[in-house]
Amino acid sequence: MLIVGDIGGTKANLALIEDGRIVKEDKFLCEHFQDFSEILEKFIDRPVQRACLALAGPVEDRMCQMTNLSWKIDAAALEKRHKIPRVDLLNDLEAAGWGLRRLGPQDLETLNVGRKQSGNQAILAAGTGLGMAGLYWDGKRHHPFASEGGHADFAPRDAQERELWQYLHEKFGHVSVEHVVSGMGVKQLYNFRGNQSPEVLEWFATLYGAAAGNVALQFLTRGGLYLAGGIAPKIVKELQNGGFMKAFVDKGRFESLLKQIPVHVVLNESLPLLGAWEYGLQASD
Repeated sequence: MLIVGDIGGTKANLALIEDGRIVKEDKFLCEHFQDFSEILEKFIDRPVQRACLALAGPVEDRMCQMTNLSWKIDAAALEKRHKIPRVDLLNDLEAAGWGLRRLGPQDLETLNVGRKQSGNQAILAAGTGLGMAGLYWDGKRHHPFASEGGHADFAPRDAQERELWQYLHEKFGHVSVEHVVSGMGVKQLYNFRGNQSPEVLEWFATLYGAAAGNVALQFLTRGGLYLAGGIAPKIVKELQNGGFMKAFVDKGRFESLLKQIPVHVVLNESLPLLGAWEYGLQASD
């Protein structure tokens, strides 16, 4: 019996897997619980052999301090308290990388066909925050690995974005990509503009495209770049309007290279959960 979970800044999605199928699934609002153990206590109703959890935060020494939540999740403590022989913790975007293997054509919307070729891949996921992960290609298969690149510096591209950077710098000090490409980023763009202008969404799409293009160069994602998280599936039409891809390829001498990279929106928002499931199966082999 395997428990898999996707725990973000606001919600915890859990599923119980038996014989390759989901036998129980539930969602919990994190704000209603003191810690994650309370959620497990409520969810578990039978003996469990292992658990694999996708967490929105960096994992170190089998522990994770959640980035947008006060919880600290400790695998060893969960094993002891809930009598689970093995608990694995994954960064949620690393888990999403594992989840790509479980997607079908119906789970993807293509923004750029590019050129089909082998190579590294990456995932960029704007939601509550901005997650990122790479998938290293060894010549036979992809190996997902975590990144906290969403907290790297935001780089303005023009006068308007320099003004935005100054506005955010006065509020937060360090201005990260997550401050503009995320749910909180949308709010900051509206606040900066001082109105509910529909152009904000158009601007957001170009900021997302510029960030995605940077990731494509940093990881050299010849095998494709995937947009996951809660925002991209909801604004597919805006992402298809041209501003996203124009900003994506606008990298000087490397424009032609970026035009060859396939770019897809992941429509299945359960990707980290699917990835936790895939990782759990791999670890069991």
